[in-house]
Amino acid sequence: MKNLLNASFNFEHATNIRNVCILRLVVGAATFAAVVWASLVNTPFNSTINILIILSLELIITVIFLALNKAGKYHSEKHFFTQLMLDVFFISLFVYSTGGATNPFVTYFLVPLSIGAATLTKRYSIVVTSFTILCYTLLLFFYQPFPFYIETDEDNIEASFQYPMAGHDHHNTITTNLEKVNHALNPHFLGMWINFLISSLLISGFILRMAQAIRDQEKAINQQHEQQIYDEQILSVATIAASTAHELGTPINSLALLVDEFSKTGNKLTKQQHEDLHLMQSQITQCSKSLKKLVAKAHQTQAGQRDIISCRQLMNECLHEWQPLRPEITIKKIYLDQLADAKIRCDHSIFQAIINLLNNAANICPQYVCIDLQYTRTTVKIIISDQGGGVPAHILGQYGQKPIHDNEQKNSLGLGLFVSNASVRRHHGTLLLRNWYNEQSQQSGAEAIIALPRFIEKTTDHD
Repeated sequence: MKNLLNASFNFEHATNIRNVCILRLVVGAATFAAVVWASLVNTPFNSTINILIILSLELIITVIFLALNKAGKYHSEKHFFTQLMLDVFFISLFVYSTGGATNPFVTYFLVPLSIGAATLTKRYSIVVTSFTILCYTLLLFFYQPFPFYIETDEDNIEASFQYPMAGHDHHNTITTNLEKVNHALNPHFLGMWINFLISSLLISGFILRMAQAIRDQEKAINQQHEQQIYDEQILSVATIAASTAHELGTPINSLALLVDEFSKTGNKLTKQQHEDLHLMQSQITQCSKSLKKLVAKAHQTQAGQRDIISCRQLMNECLHEWQPLRPEITIKKIYLDQLADAKIRCDHSIFQAIINLLNNAANICPQYVCIDLQYTRTTVKIIISDQGGGVPAHILGQYGQKPIHDNEQKNSLGLGLFVSNASVRRHHGTLLLRNWYNEQSQQSGAEAIIALPRFIEKTTDHD
């Protein structure tokens, strides 16, 4: 079944991008409020200017992406992945300017990581997780000192530790770098890093699996919904066919009685009239038999009765029933040259599906209809092709969604293909309609490929 939604615009990713941008603005506003608060209480950050520059850059970029998203130009999964990578990048800049891994808000890295695991595919989610862990690891060694967090952590940092101020000599700079390494190897910060690493892997792994399970479930629900709509269409067609067959029974019986009455007049009819009456009787009898056969096969199909039949026998029986109706059609039977044969389990609806496809091919190209059988270990393919130039694109676009209509051409595929597809799908198979072109012979046409599960005989040993 084709997806009826326009695949060129992904509403889910567009909404996610908008939500992530709004969240980024909220976090940026909170950061700006913290800077203003620190200035009001006369305890400004040492890197206030850097933070304000980062906030301004973040605001500009976020507003640009929100505008693109609103205009419908920024909505793919790749775009959403880019937004999460930007989040991790800006978080890294903020944390770098405020103490690196010593900043307790460094755990905010888990937010974009969790969002990525819940919404992105596995490949993108792994990249976001890896990039987040890398940034956290680098922030253990590279950062601008922020004494506020260090001085208040009396249980883990020695009170004698002092950060160098601006203007110290080269010796003090080397000392600062060594002190940063010592802090990175401090059991408290090292434990935080290990905890973050384990948390990131667990969150990414479990959320990724749960999100995939939810996606699979939604996909199954959507497919079931589409199948339900499709079955309702088939049911409506079957209901009309059944009611029509029932309605035809009465006039056919009436015609049979009238013809019988006319035939009893005997001498009052000419020879030509007797021949016409005889032809009418045979035709009415044939119609009556067809209706009875239709009802019998419908009951058999409804009961789920399926027979095991050879593919070659299936095709021979279909052609034996169909060719007397279309004697002018030339059939090329490629499968007659094959030595191997395979079996399938099917009911009469598969016979009718094949006959419908043969009629479609014959209507398009009466001069040439080709039949071939192909086997694999688990699948049987019945290929019916013609040399009628192919099926128009607007016809292929309707296939699989609804009964095909073509007002421009007399040889449209009509309801038969729709019903055939339903019959094949009910047997857990697929019906593919496509065009073909041979460059050597400069010929083109259409082919219908029925793929059905192959029946595998199970051999058991008896004592």
